[in-house]
Amino acid sequence: MNLLDVHEQQQARSRSPSWATAGQTWVDNIGASATLIGVYFVAQELHGFSTGQNFVLGLLQGITYITGALSAGPVTRRLAGPGRAISTRAFLAWLHVALFACTQLPLWWSSPTAIWIMVGLFSTLSGVLWPLVESFHSAGRTGADLRRGSSIFNLSWASCQVVTFWALAPFMALNPSLAIPALGLSNLVAMLFLPWFSREPAPHAHDPSHTPSSDHRQGLRRLLEGHRFLLILSYVVYSALTPMLPILIERLSVRDGWATVLTSVWMFTRVLAFWIMGLWSGWQGRAVTLVWPGVLLTAGFLVCALAPSAAVLAVGLAVFGTGMGAIYSTAFYYAMEVGASGVDAGGKHEALIGLGYLGGPALGVGAGLIVGSTSRPGTDALAVALGVTVLAAATAALIALRVRTVRPGTPARSTH
Repeated sequence: MNLLDVHEQQQARSRSPSWATAGQTWVDNIGASATLIGVYFVAQELHGFSTGQNFVLGLLQGITYITGALSAGPVTRRLAGPGRAISTRAFLAWLHVALFACTQLPLWWSSPTAIWIMVGLFSTLSGVLWPLVESFHSAGRTGADLRRGSSIFNLSWASCQVVTFWALAPFMALNPSLAIPALGLSNLVAMLFLPWFSREPAPHAHDPSHTPSSDHRQGLRRLLEGHRFLLILSYVVYSALTPMLPILIERLSVRDGWATVLTSVWMFTRVLAFWIMGLWSGWQGRAVTLVWPGVLLTAGFLVCALAPSAAVLAVGLAVFGTGMGAIYSTAFYYAMEVGASGVDAGGKHEALIGLGYLGGPALGVGAGLIVGSTSRPGTDALAVALGVTVLAAATAALIALRVRTVRPGTPARSTH
């Protein structure tokens, strides 16, 4: 192998610039947010989906997202990468084209069936896409650099969701059938950032000035395990809340077109949480972050489910979003740090999110079966709230049992 070949290989696996991966992530999430979150509002408005039908749609999303996330690593290694016909970057480009095609399905097929097919395909492809993007973004970073890089990544996709739900408002008021196809164009626009990606994700970085002890590594793994429990809980709660929101908001007599704007409250406070967690290093290695984010998450959901007015619902959404942001920040950081920023590490992280996507709708469907015989308004929300409370308590007990040897400030405290 000559020097030119060595140089080309080094360039191919150099670190992708944060501005490019963050830009791609921001634009990509316009279509993703509209298709996987906004779809509940679109389905209710166009096809009269009930809360129960939205929960079943959420089940489909959870199953397909898990399938895509777990297959991300094996599929990528089989189709792309060094020695393959195409690079991992090129594989990303083809995924973007496929995602765009999915979002256009309801444009020429106005049927509830099109909604089901679109969500199933889009969710599967998203499960493959995001572990790859996470690997490109976090590869070559560790410690404080990884914390800051993770914050940039999280801020990009989370801030986009706020903007997307504001953009959905005029579509919902004028022509809901165009909402997802129009915003799905973003999947093609996001490809403009891909030329600045490296051809392959860079190798994981190791700081020579900081060689972690075995106790430190064990502490990181324990914290990762605990935050994974929290991550699953957070997405169970999230995926239980989002299918309920259209009906909860409708009961509160919120004006047409403002439902998605009200929903964006929790997305905004999640952005604030991502920003704070990126600036503040005090949470790294501290077991206290296994406590307060889960309390905020659960309390916020309960306030939302039982809110008697739009103002109280907004407060609940704000608290819920803060908990979501804190949990995702810590879980993503430990997943990338312990998993060496690989596609498989991202795949496991996204599969756990998919498990949460599955659990929330399952909880909602179960609650619907239990209270199906009553017509009293709010009974379904009360049943789901009770289920979430029990699940949160069980998660707290699991975390206490599994990570009881990790004490605040030891041994996983980052020193760089």
